[in-house]
Amino acid sequence: MKRPFAVVFAVAASTVLLATPAAAATASIQIGSCRAQGEFATCVASGNARHHPVKIVLHVRSSIAQSVSGAWNMTCSKGLGAGGSSGRFHTGTPINRVLHHPYTHPDSCIVAADGQLARHGSLHIWLTYTN
Repeated sequence: MKRPFAVVFAVAASTVLLATPAAAATASIQIGSCRAQGEFATCVASGNARHHPVKIVLHVRSSIAQSVSGAWNMTCSKGLGAGGSSGRFHTGTPINRVLHHPYTHPDSCIVAADGQLARHGSLHIWLTYTN
C-alpha cells in the first residue's frame, strides 16, 4: 500500500513545527566570558544581549570550590528609553545567578560582570541570555 506524499509531508512538517518552539525557548546564547588563574584571580566578562532578552544569567566556576566576590552592571534599552540595574555577590561557587533587568521586555541589554576568588585557583565567568 502506497502512502500519499502529502500525508507523509504533513506529518513530517507538523513534527518539526511542534519541536521548534520548545528547542528555541530553552536555547541560551553566550554573550561574554573571561578566564583567569592564580592567587586571588579576577576577570571581567561583558557582552550585548540583543533581540529582546527574557532572562540573563551570570555563571561563575572555579577549579576549587571557594568563595567568589563580584559585581554586575546592566543597561537596557526599550524604545527611546534606557534604564540600568546592578548588584553585588559574595558566595561560593558554582554560581548561576539570574540578573534582573530594568524592563519587562527590553529591546537589548549591555551587561558586564566581574569576580575575584578568595584564594588561589582558576576562575571562569560567562554571561548567557535567552529570548
